[in-house]
Amino acid sequence: MKLITCYSFKGGAGKTTAIMGLCSSLSLKQKKVALFESDPNRPLTRWKANAIRNQAWDQRCEVFVADELPLMIDAYGHADLGGFDYGLADAHGDPSELNNSIIGSSDCLLIPAMLTPLDIDEALATCRYIVELLIGEGLQTHTAILPQRVPVGRLTLSQRAAYEMLRALPLCDTPMRERDAFAVMKERGMLHMTVANMANDPATRPMFHNSRRALDELATIGTFIEKALQG
Repeated sequence: MKLITCYSFKGGAGKTTAIMGLCSSLSLKQKKVALFESDPNRPLTRWKANAIRNQAWDQRCEVFVADELPLMIDAYGHADLGGFDYGLADAHGDPSELNNSIIGSSDCLLIPAMLTPLDIDEALATCRYIVELLIGEGLQTHTAILPQRVPVGRLTLSQRAAYEMLRALPLCDTPMRERDAFAVMKERGMLHMTVANMANDPATRPMFHNSRRALDELATIGTFIEKALQG
């Protein structure tokens, strides 16, 4: 099982949104995905409940509570023995024994960042911390910045400057753009299943194109990660 972790010092950077999007992308490829929830607020557990209610949950996926190190170890063992292809970890908050263990065990690390000065500063600090931790532990892990809520249209001058700053670091080929489909995933459920449901409902056609484009972008991000893991 390959472990992909989203981590940032900053709350609200888009870690959970990225996890949900990647879960949908990998599930669409018939992959079995374990979601490791280290956030005590349980956003992934609530997401699953909303998805089931909306008939938009893929049964190949499961959420494992992992907000303490013993729970994470137990959850990872169960998922690995359960034949899951990928594990997605939502690492929460400041450096800790739990977060350090998740980072050190990961095959791929994503640092979500929006195009604001504060988010860029936090992304740089997170990236620096991860690099120092990996060097200290003698580990090598694929690490990349995942730009979040990037406008679909033209960037402002400050956003372009932020993007140029991020280009100095390893960067995902495709960002997660500022689409309504991403914003409402927490309430609607897995995006690929929401899109399938929309295709059969004429009343949701106005949202179908937006959701379809969002799913295509997630597929590109998923391919980027899979290639990094293979390389």
